[in-house]
Amino acid sequence: MDAQTNPKPPAAVIDGLEFPFSDYPAPGTATEVADGIFWISTPVPFVGLKQVNLWLLRDGDGWTMIDCGYIRDDVRAQITGIWDNVLEGRPVTRLIVTHFHPDHIGNSGWICERWGLRPRMTQGEWLTANLAVMNRHTDHVQSRGSFYRRHGLDEARVQRFLDGVVLYSDGVTLPPNYKRIRGDDLIPIGRDQWRVMIGEGHAPEHVSLYCPERRILVAGDQILPSITTNVSTWHVEPELDAVGVFLKTCKTFLDVLHPDTLILPSHRKPFRNVQHRLRQLAVHHAIRLNVILDKAGAETCAGDLIDVMFTPGLDGHQIGFAMGEAIAHLNHLVTLGHMRMIETKAQIRYQRISAKEKRVEPNFE
Repeated sequence: MDAQTNPKPPAAVIDGLEFPFSDYPAPGTATEVADGIFWISTPVPFVGLKQVNLWLLRDGDGWTMIDCGYIRDDVRAQITGIWDNVLEGRPVTRLIVTHFHPDHIGNSGWICERWGLRPRMTQGEWLTANLAVMNRHTDHVQSRGSFYRRHGLDEARVQRFLDGVVLYSDGVTLPPNYKRIRGDDLIPIGRDQWRVMIGEGHAPEHVSLYCPERRILVAGDQILPSITTNVSTWHVEPELDAVGVFLKTCKTFLDVLHPDTLILPSHRKPFRNVQHRLRQLAVHHAIRLNVILDKAGAETCAGDLIDVMFTPGLDGHQIGFAMGEAIAHLNHLVTLGHMRMIETKAQIRYQRISAKEKRVEPNFE
């Protein structure tokens, strides 16, 4: 078996989180992070993100695979090599997709055809993927550009977004059908029972899988170390308080997960001390909300804030995520009673209505 096995590696502690594994799996190999659970790291074409994690779980006479990677020839070659070297001659008998984003569902059509499968995923993620692959819904680029104009983004950066955004359809092929999973479903994998936990804010109906007996969570993008999950509002649901629903999901995880749970995230390395990380996320969003309140004055818009919230010089793809995050945080300030949305056909702006000295405290509401 071409796998890197280190059941009790020394843990490095960085910013309050324990990282049991010192490095990523080498290309074409998989690291066994727990008995029968293998970690694969594959490249993605997005600046800053660099890689996405996939997982193989030993499952009786076969294997369960979680997530698919982005469509690239080198990614498919890497996955094929790992199948050859890690599966011990047993087939992949089940594919679970955490959510519809292209680095997670991209190769699903190819994987399902190879193994005769249909993916297991939530209905919200399946339907959104099918619309996005046709360049509709969240991925209708012209509608996104118009939405960002209404939110005050200058024309030069709108054009940079339109010219530079990576199309969803460039990285995804879908199978013809799927099998629905729902929150609180129990999925047997090998001798273990994995509970489906649904998250919001990053994707419509994001799946994480928790095995309380083993104290392991396959987290997807819902809980990440080192970087923060993108939490965006989209043109198809312009009043969505994505930050609010994301923080409520964080509170659910805080209440359910054992403090010693090993978190298997979709980006960066596996880690422990999840309660500390969830509280860090609440602080992170409170800081951003207070920065907006400090800079907004009496009235503001998302386009005025992306250079405040993000490092200037974003590429076209990053501008889309930055605008989505800025709008999401403004909408959360509406929910909290600090601002009101003022919407006309031409523009969407936000007006401060709370006292200037009023602050946002870190919490999960």
